[in-house]
Amino acid sequence: RHHGVSGPPEITLFFGRLHPLLVHLPIGLIVLLGTLEVLARFRRFKNANANAGPILALAVPAAVASVVCGWLLSRAGGYQEHLLQWHKWTGVATAAMCALAGLLYALNLKKPYRWCIFSSLLALVLASHFGGSLTHGSDYLVRYAPQPLRRWLGGTGTAEPAPAKVSDPTQIKAFAGLIQPVLKKNCVSCHGPTKAKAKLRLDSLQAMLKGGENGPAIVPGKAAQSPLVKRIHLPDTDDDHMPPNGKPQPTASEIALLEWWIDSGASDTRKIAELKPPPNIVRLIDARFGQ
Repeated sequence: RHHGVSGPPEITLFFGRLHPLLVHLPIGLIVLLGTLEVLARFRRFKNANANAGPILALAVPAAVASVVCGWLLSRAGGYQEHLLQWHKWTGVATAAMCALAGLLYALNLKKPYRWCIFSSLLALVLASHFGGSLTHGSDYLVRYAPQPLRRWLGGTGTAEPAPAKVSDPTQIKAFAGLIQPVLKKNCVSCHGPTKAKAKLRLDSLQAMLKGGENGPAIVPGKAAQSPLVKRIHLPDTDDDHMPPNGKPQPTASEIALLEWWIDSGASDTRKIAELKPPPNIVRLIDARFGQ
């Protein structure tokens, strides 16, 4: 059986999804090998690298298996192509340098072996950075760093602002004030500008109406017929349930607000007051803004 109409076979996705599980083993082993080589330069720890052989015997196949599974996972699509290519090829370089290090160690060419290990470490740092950017966004690491460090590392220079206190919540735009924060919290990490699973983005109204591989995400005026809402209400064990089981789930109040907004026409320009929310929605809005 295939995943979707034109997607890769499900067995491909099964092995591909082992990548996040496997990848941490070679990372730890390569870092360990580099650390042992540094320690071995000191007289007190001159034998620190004596067991490099058995560690390499585990690190090399683990690195190769991780790269293969990562390549299979990439076939599912939904990743920013630029970041994906950088992550893929720096990952391949990491595994290749690790394998070459294993060969040089077996040939007792210790100096070239050490160069390969440190080259593998450098490639590993780059691959890890691009992998983290794929999953969490390009500024994930620096988003909440102190401002000077955030600017130096290429962050936006400002952290996400805390929700402003509003004297009259009904005068803010419903989409920007209520719905967009819900989507950003629960959906955009997998369906946003950095990563768009099934070619679906949920970071703007236009993107939701455009939809992805399975069509539009919402039907304005009809929450019950909107695929986004349908998937939210599926059982957690259903493969089509969104967000996926194990990810943070929207609260009952967030779902109620989303459904009300869609039933009200799914506008990204109208204020809450213009949509005439019923009393139960007014209570949810007041609670959300601490009224």
